[in-house]
Amino acid sequence: MKRTSIEIKKKIISFLKKDPLTYAQLERKVNTGFRTIKQNCEELKIFGFIEIEKIQSHPKNGKPSYKIKITEKGKEQNFK
Repeated sequence: MKRTSIEIKKKIISFLKKDPLTYAQLERKVNTGFRTIKQNCEELKIFGFIEIEKIQSHPKNGKPSYKIKITEKGKEQNFK
């Protein structure tokens, strides 16, 4: 059964409350595709729930990467 966008956003927020993660890490934890994760993160960023930080060179592979962090406003959200 297909999950709704709000269900995916709730999972993203819940995982980010524990630790900052990359798109790839979120993709595996939420069990959905990269485009879905990226699109939902962009929407959460617009509402001020998360911040997306570009890392010029990832320590493991040297490629650009993104670290997604929850904001104080995002921590206050009580998604269930």
